Amino acid sequence: MVDYVSLEAIELLPGLAALPLAAKAARLQQMLERAWFAPNGLCYSLVLITGPEHLRPMGPADTHGISDHSVEGVYDDGGATSEAARDEGMTFENSIYSAGLYLQAQAARLAATGEPDALREAGRALTALRLIYDDGVARGRAGWLGKPYGQVPKDHSTPDQYHAAMLGLYHYRPFADASERQIIDRMVCDIADFLQQRDYQIWNLQHPIDSKPWNLTNSYCNATYVLAQALAWHVSGADRHRTEALRLATLSQWRTQSYLGDWHDAGRARVLEFERVCLAAFIIEAADVLAHILPEVFGASADDQAHALRHTLEVWWEFAQLGMDDAGHQHYWIDIDVERRTWQPTGVRRNDTPPFPGEFFGWYSDVRWSDSLYRTLTAALPVIARLPERRAAALAWAQRIMHATDGRRLRWMIDLDGQQLRPMVRWMGCMLSSEAPCHFLMTWWRGRAAGLWPAE
Repeated sequence: MVDYVSLEAIELLPGLAALPLAAKAARLQQMLERAWFAPNGLCYSLVLITGPEHLRPMGPADTHGISDHSVEGVYDDGGATSEAARDEGMTFENSIYSAGLYLQAQAARLAATGEPDALREAGRALTALRLIYDDGVARGRAGWLGKPYGQVPKDHSTPDQYHAAMLGLYHYRPFADASERQIIDRMVCDIADFLQQRDYQIWNLQHPIDSKPWNLTNSYCNATYVLAQALAWHVSGADRHRTEALRLATLSQWRTQSYLGDWHDAGRARVLEFERVCLAAFIIEAADVLAHILPEVFGASADDQAHALRHTLEVWWEFAQLGMDDAGHQHYWIDIDVERRTWQPTGVRRNDTPPFPGEFFGWYSDVRWSDSLYRTLTAALPVIARLPERRAAALAWAQRIMHATDGRRLRWMIDLDGQQLRPMVRWMGCMLSSEAPCHFLMTWWRGRAAGLWPAE
């Protein structure tokens, strides 16, 4: 069995924290260029940290004797997904998301600098997304983006995969040549059409399309689907996409309240929650783009639109702060007081009603989660740009996180005292976050273009 205790002690990218932000961004870019893509062109998701400068995908020997490296029992495809996950951990579980983030980061770099190298790297990310998309086309499912467990797209996906991919295509499109733009436009329209054909039931193609009726009203899901139709309208001008985006928007309340409001309406006074806080970033990002391409989502008049957009950003930025500790780490599990709109840590204790099977979900803990932290970092930019009353505090917070970024903060899970990850899931603290490096780069380049970072 791999010695994950020793791997957890490795200092990744020594000296990173002390570097100026520009040098820090360059070092992260170099790391991703050499370690982020598989030989077949797919983007990795989680990779194992095996040295100060070394990352690699997991294999069967790495997953022997550990827990939660697969999602066995969750999927109903005859074991194909679970078998792949047993062999590779979560190496490709969020491959689509990772490629979408990397494409956004390179688009931000192009916008700020026009560097030819950024165009090359954007091409690699677009290729990774096309591999997934082309597989769907070959199977008669144009617009389907299936998670590529075992390096083969499966019958399972989630809205976050689509969210990152779509935003990657949107932000890169202005820099694409004519042939690439034609491909991007086809992908965007096919995605919107496929989602609508499925009635937005994309979690598992083996299930009936009406298997998750909450899907259309859930804030993060709905905002993603509205974004998909709006982007199709943006590239095609087809009114059916605009009409569908506006129809979907009426089904959910994400423009008026966060999950705190939903829980209050449902009579829930206290919520023990995992991951949910990270969804705020998706809604903030979607709202920011929708304000550019389909502002009618926020109201009929310009004044109504501006007011509704500011309110949306306000309530979701507040929600994003839940679980954020004084050191600028985000807790994975938090105990939320819905009425007071406050939170506290859960401590280490049994979870008698786990949301998923496995050792990790069987326990509450105070483990920190870098994915959520760095999603919030990127989401700070629309808040800084659009909420004058929040600008100073949000900018100071973003600068603090940027300067504090080091190799430890770039890990997927962060066990600050060594007591939060139980032995069979200690491997989770040995993985490079599939999101943090790209979110740092996106924030750096977008902030530089906006003049947010002081000269170094």
